[in-house]
Amino acid sequence: MFNEYIKGDSIIHRIDPRVKIIYTLVFSIVIALQNELIPVLTGLAISIILVAIAGIEIKEVIQRLRVVDEFILLLWLILPFTYPGEPIIEVWNFSVSKEGIMLTTLMTIKANAIMLILTGLLATSSIFELVHGLLHLKIPEKLVFMFFLIYRYIWVLYDEYEKIMRAVKARGFRLHNTLHTYRTIAYIVGGLLVKSYNRADNLYRAMVCRGFNGKFWLLEHFKFSTIDLMAIIMLTTGNIVIIIL
Repeated sequence: MFNEYIKGDSIIHRIDPRVKIIYTLVFSIVIALQNELIPVLTGLAISIILVAIAGIEIKEVIQRLRVVDEFILLLWLILPFTYPGEPIIEVWNFSVSKEGIMLTTLMTIKANAIMLILTGLLATSSIFELVHGLLHLKIPEKLVFMFFLIYRYIWVLYDEYEKIMRAVKARGFRLHNTLHTYRTIAYIVGGLLVKSYNRADNLYRAMVCRGFNGKFWLLEHFKFSTIDLMAIIMLTTGNIVIIIL
């Protein structure tokens, strides 16, 4: 599944999560701000190298890129036809502009590069390591805990949704433009809301029973190593190269 931690023992896996979080943010901002093709392609190349060093299987990479590219496909169906500029092709009385194709190409490369950066750096750390790293970076505790609980339980609710959909399909339900379909969808949404409320209430009671008082205690702490220093040098160099090109 998309939310699974990618296990491994590569150099990327052993980098301090704090370094990963910082440079994921820096790389994403640097790539997103570029408006020329060469720097964006350089960012894509660096992200591919990171994924390769991490030893992530192509199947895992494609699974994550598909989430982004399904949205990008919609941009390809809209932007080249609507963005003003020099027309180069006429399709069914619609003109495809050169600037529109260039803009969509840049957005496609940027989106894939950023997703590869996220996969190479963040997906190689568990959610617990990332939360631990965020706390060490002095991110407000409430925001970190909210992020952790949302991340953890949104997949639980997704599983509940799949169970409900399997149940209604087993009873012969199919999507049609009918009042029965709309009523069934409303029942599904209402059922999810009720289940989410019950889950949240049960979770809160369970945490209170275990002595939770609004603070997660950290029993282990990260130690800065030579690998982290090398990673900082290499990642900083990569960012500089993208900026100066």
